[in-house]
Amino acid sequence: MAGWESLRVDLRRLREESPGALVVFPAPDFERRERRFRIDLAAWATDIAVMLNAKYGDVVDLRVGAMTFPARQLWVTDYSRQLHGEPAESAGLDVQPLSPLTVRTGWYKHQDVLVTNRTAHEQVLLTNGHLRSAVTDNSGSVVGLHVGPHTLAGVGFAIEPHQSRPVPVLIGTASVVPDLGYAVPPGQWQLVIAPQTDNGNMLTAPMEITITP
Repeated sequence: MAGWESLRVDLRRLREESPGALVVFPAPDFERRERRFRIDLAAWATDIAVMLNAKYGDVVDLRVGAMTFPARQLWVTDYSRQLHGEPAESAGLDVQPLSPLTVRTGWYKHQDVLVTNRTAHEQVLLTNGHLRSAVTDNSGSVVGLHVGPHTLAGVGFAIEPHQSRPVPVLIGTASVVPDLGYAVPPGQWQLVIAPQTDNGNMLTAPMEITITP
């Protein structure tokens, strides 16, 4: 069974040849003494997971998107797979796409939505640099989301009374339904955006999204 010296070479190669595939991984430029290495891959990188699993077996602890590989066991928390809050309209906020929402299956992206404050007072959206969202099916059950580190914290977007501004939303397609596979399949789905305001309101705003091959 191949070990760290071989794995570090593969990690360097994957970093160059498949940008974005490696989400969490041991830094290949340092000596390592662990017997097992955790590697998190993007939800689209199943072919890479197959290769690493075949070559390294128990030397690697693989996760693809929101699930372990190859067992397809969810490792994300129950809370992260739930949407909480009242409709955004109840707090005087209107959320609309600026352009049709699309994303490739297994990938994630940032896309702006237009948020309008219909109240007579300023509202501030609390974010990690972007609004949180989840992909749902027609029944409203969460089927996909973004899985990975968030680099910013405590970024507020202030919206003046009766004004609008674009706000980025983070759209992810890592499946949280094992029967769907590691990525939400292509098709028409619902995207539920989950704004949070500085006065404690947890809100939701659904809209259509197209997931492409």
